[in-house]
Amino acid sequence: MADSSTRPSRAILVILLGLLYPPRCPLCRRDLARAAEARLCRCCAAALSLEEEVCARCGDRLGRSPGGALCARCIADPPPFRLARACFVYSENGAGNDLEPLQPEERAGRARRDGRDAILGWKYRRDHALGAALARHLAETSPFRIADYDLVVPVPLHPSRLRSRGFNQAAVLARELARGRSRFAPGVLRRQVSTPTQTALSRRARAANVTGAFVMGPGADVTGRSVLLVDDVLTSGATAAACSRCLLDAGARLVDVVALARASRIEPCDGPGMPLVVPRARGGLG
Repeated sequence: MADSSTRPSRAILVILLGLLYPPRCPLCRRDLARAAEARLCRCCAAALSLEEEVCARCGDRLGRSPGGALCARCIADPPPFRLARACFVYSENGAGNDLEPLQPEERAGRARRDGRDAILGWKYRRDHALGAALARHLAETSPFRIADYDLVVPVPLHPSRLRSRGFNQAAVLARELARGRSRFAPGVLRRQVSTPTQTALSRRARAANVTGAFVMGPGADVTGRSVLLVDDVLTSGATAAACSRCLLDAGARLVDVVALARASRIEPCDGPGMPLVVPRARGGLG
């Protein structure tokens, strides 16, 4: 048996593998200068950003309303969560997902158009390298101070959906967010109803679709705790609202929501807005 001292160290093996198989950005497929961990290239990471004015509460696009304002929906019917934010726009009109490397000047626009394809590629084609890079991107760009939350809770999948897909993308994101900063708590919420897909539903139908779908997990205790709820995509906010309501009814002190992307299919909420001043509190924006 060979002496362990003669074996190459893990670091040397990583270097050699990097030379033989140069790491690539999982979105634009360009070679990366170095990649100790899965990540997007700097150009794609910069392009995947939400630069539009958003509602100060729900994080939805404001349309013609000024930044720092509440949207008309939040004024008329405030959501149960305190704040919701996403890192980039999930475009309904993706630009395809071929694997040919792009020139530097092409990458930013392509990455923005391919936000949808990136998430779908991870979720349905099980591209776990891409999923790991997206999770790290969320951890590095999240607008929330993760350490200020007592619990980081993923939106759960129904057991039948989890079996067919093999993983819960929200749990992957939440685990990376909580790493070394908060408590990852995947068992706090349970999805008791296998709801139909919400893709083609209106806002009202989405809300009805998830009514009663979520319950507290066995033995879960959120009394007096601040919770960061994590999902991959925010569209109407119906799922986030249903989960938040469940957590607050169980005694959570506050619930904020963070997602990788904000879907752009549903029209932005135009109309009169009003400035919102969010008090500084434990568990909030940085």
